[in-house]
Amino acid sequence: MAILMWVTYQKLDRLQEESRILAQKGLATSGYDYISAETRDSRLVVQGFAVDAATAQAACDAAVGAIVGRIGLPGAFASVDCALIRYPAGSIGGVSTTNAKPLDAAQANCQSRLDAAGKSGIIQFEKGKSVVSAGQSVLDRVAEAAKSCGDYQIEIGSHTDTGGPANLNQALSETRAAAVRQALIAKGVPANQVTAKGYGESQPLVNDFPDGKGDVPGQPDTPLRQKNRRIEFRIIADN
Repeated sequence: MAILMWVTYQKLDRLQEESRILAQKGLATSGYDYISAETRDSRLVVQGFAVDAATAQAACDAAVGAIVGRIGLPGAFASVDCALIRYPAGSIGGVSTTNAKPLDAAQANCQSRLDAAGKSGIIQFEKGKSVVSAGQSVLDRVAEAAKSCGDYQIEIGSHTDTGGPANLNQALSETRAAAVRQALIAKGVPANQVTAKGYGESQPLVNDFPDGKGDVPGQPDTPLRQKNRRIEFRIIADN
């Protein structure tokens, strides 16, 4: 039974990934390759920065149009969320979402550079520790982006998967965020520009233990768990 459930979940994960790729291709074909389509549990989240609200809406429509026949199908996405396509304040038009947050143009430009740098590779740590084991080239790019955005405060957010005790995951995320902060400072980013924040397992992108056995020791690592373990860089205020 356990093997059958695992195979089923693997198939569902592949169907979502196929749909995500189709949405990303739809964005690129329509000229919105700077907007990304990501899987978050049962939703396809479309996010990035647009020049105005009308462009944000058009990008959302491109992603939806690419997978319109799949939305709501078993194993695919239940919905598409475009609330994270942000745009400069004062632009005309409106994205059909409830919580899109306007940014000023300069802030949006810096956030876009941070996103590109942070997603240029994977920052990895030794298992259960805060020692960076891979991703120095990513940190180099993030450091350069941060230094070019000296007018803004940047939060380094660390997230874990949902396996194991929540309190240990919270502590681990805090020490990992602090380690990345120190690495950026060592690369020339001013200490007063970057803050470290550990979120633990409180903000998962996907359900990484769909069988409900997240606290059972000895389970093998999976792509779902890897999706939730991540470092994010976010502008939080003027410097």
